[in-house]
Amino acid sequence: MKNDKMSDKVTIKLPRISGREESVYVSVGEQSWRIRRGCEVEIPLCAYDVLRNSELAEDKACAYMERIH
Repeated sequence: MKNDKMSDKVTIKLPRISGREESVYVSVGEQSWRIRRGCEVEIPLCAYDVLRNSELAEDKACAYMERIH
């Protein structure tokens, strides 16, 4: 069976964070999603990958800023 990241789905719930937008915009190719914080939603695996990579990049940026200050 072919692994298709656009048709394979995952269920996530983004936490509500004070001072952050109520939803997160994710785009992959010509597809886009607005994912509301605090609600359990099913999204394509490719959109989850984008969210995860964004989180990892933000973690690295924060660690870098802590190192230089």
